[in-house]
Order: sequence, then C-alpha cells, then structure tokens
Amino acid sequence: MEWIESAEEILEGGKWWFFPVFLIAGLLIINLVLRVVLSFLWKRDKPEVKVWRSAIFNAISSPLRTSIWLLGVIIAIRHYFPPGHGYPVLDKVNPVAQEVLFVFLIGWFLFSLINRVEENYFKRASVQGAYVDRTVASAVKKLATIIAFLIVALGVFQALGLSIAGLLAFGGTAGIAVGFAAQNLVSNFFGGLTIFASRIFKLGDDIILKSSGLSGTVVHIGWRSTTIAGWDGKRIYVPNSIFNTENLINHSRLAHRTLSQDVLLSYGDYDKIKEVVAQGNDFLATRDDLDYFVFDFSEFGDKALKLNIYAWVRSTGGNSFVPYADFAKAQGEILMGIADIARTKGCKILPQNHVLLKNDPTYDADMQMNH
Repeated sequence: MEWIESAEEILEGGKWWFFPVFLIAGLLIINLVLRVVLSFLWKRDKPEVKVWRSAIFNAISSPLRTSIWLLGVIIAIRHYFPPGHGYPVLDKVNPVAQEVLFVFLIGWFLFSLINRVEENYFKRASVQGAYVDRTVASAVKKLATIIAFLIVALGVFQALGLSIAGLLAFGGTAGIAVGFAAQNLVSNFFGGLTIFASRIFKLGDDIILKSSGLSGTVVHIGWRSTTIAGWDGKRIYVPNSIFNTENLINHSRLAHRTLSQDVLLSYGDYDKIKEVVAQGNDFLATRDDLDYFVFDFSEFGDKALKLNIYAWVRSTGGNSFVPYADFAKAQGEILMGIADIARTKGCKILPQNHVLLKNDPTYDADMQMNH
C-alpha cells in the first residue's frame, strides 16, 4: 500500500474535494479498462469452443469490477479515518468486514462460473449435435454449488475468527440429532442421490410407479422430490425416498413394445383359416419394425375362432426406445392389415364381446358347423 500513502501525502495540501474526485475518476477508468478487456477476451473465445476459458472471463467480470469499487471504499476509509486516530471500533471491524466482503466476491465468482460452464456445455452440445444427459448435468451442478457454498461458509467463519475444527465437531453432533429428527428429509436426500448415481430415469422420461399407480413424464429432479407431469396434465410431486422402495417402469427405455391381440372369426370361416394365417405371416414379415412375431390359430372359442397376433414392435425413428405414438401407429397398421386380409378371403370379423342371434347369418353357419 505504499502507493496509497504517497498519494495521500501528495493530496494533503490540495483542496478537500480533489481526493474523492481523483479516486472516483481512477476507479471509473480502471473499471472501464477491465470491462473492455474482459469483454474482448470473452467474445474472442466462443462459448461452444472454449467452454472453461469463456466461462471464466464471463463469470469474473462483475465480481472483479465490484472488487475495484470495494478497494476504492477501503482507500477512502483509510484516508478519512486513518488507523490509530481515535476510531478503535472502526479499526477492529474494518479488517473483518473487508475479508468477509472479499469472500462473498469469491463466492459470487464461483456461483457464476458454475452457471456459465453449464450454459457453455449445452451450447457446445447444441452446435455439435451431441447428446447431453440433463439429469447428470443437473446433479453435477448441484454438487458443485454445494461445494462452492461450503467454501464461502468456511471462509466467512474463518474471517469472523470462529474455529473451523469446533464447528465441524459441533456439526457432526448436530447432524446426528437432525438425522433422527428429520428422517424423511434425509431419506429423500439419499433417494435423490440414488437417482443421480444409478440414473434409473432422466428428465423427459415417461415412468410408471406400479404400486401407487402414478405415471407421467419427469420434468424436474430435486434433492427432496421429483416432479412428474401426469399424462392428464396434472403435476405430481413424488418424494425421492419412494424410488428406493417401489417398482418403477421406465417406458422411455423400452427396446420394444409388445402387441398381443386376438382376431375373432366366425365358425363358418373355418376352412379359410390356413389362408388367412399364411398371408398374414407374409404381411408381418414385410414390416421392418418387428423384432419378433407369431400369428396363428390359437383357440376354439365359445362363439368364435381365435387367431392371435403376438409381436415385438420397435421404433423406426432411430431412437433407442419406442415412443407410444410409434407403437400406436404400428399397432393400427398391423391390425388393419390382418383385418383386410381376412376380409379379402371372405371372412367375417367378430367383435371381442358379441352375442349370436337366430336371425344372424353367422348363427346359421355356426349351427351347421355344430351339427
């Protein structure tokens, strides 16, 4: 601080307003230079290319320029209230306040850096067309935020003269007491850690909890609860501890969806079954979205002949899972294709639940088959 003392000596004989004007003008110039330089460096490094460098220049700009103003305030206090000139309280509080403020500035930089790094990674993934698991990104961001918060908290405690070792010992004892008093909160927290670690689902996945019957799309994963957008539009907030105990189905990770459907034909169409089955299998063999299929005569029903379609339908959109919309479309095409084949052979397709009436031509055909 020798240059500060020299400046004070030079200004002692000047006018009273010269020092604040000189100080403010100097701070403005320094801030302007820093702003221009950091802005140039930040814009020069594209966020999607230089992820960390761009994030550092962007995150450090505001805290660094604020620290310059804070340094100006310290210089002004030292000029107008020099040490040992009858202000013992100010002499005692001033160093502590300076340390605490600078710790907060470091925390500001760390929190900004975490946010900027996340944004830059998403920008790079968008430009390169790469996939980024937002669940993992969210977990890493939350963990980094906790670490940054602990660094700031410990720095503040150290600046205030508190014993960190004593605080850690007290925190261990208090943690046990809090753990017993807030078991649900702790279990939800570890449930959230389990989700992030095991990655049983991620943002955007469609899940079903079998025991509770809850279902929907995952829209947020927090430390205490997970938010699911139900397929009826309702928001469901599920405590994370449930995912450690309940069976969960992740529909978004299905390699295929199963189609199992009976086709009912009249007993009068018995002699046409072989032709329908043969042509139906040829039709199913032409489809590229079936990993496996079986179509054959399965049962003599009470009122109809049963043909069964069993198939594994996979997505044709290049996804590793099968969206329900793709499955519904394939199911409709398959059922209509089999129905068209049966109709071209002159078969009568019956509904799943039906009653034969005496004036129905089907009734007469069935009576003849039974006799």
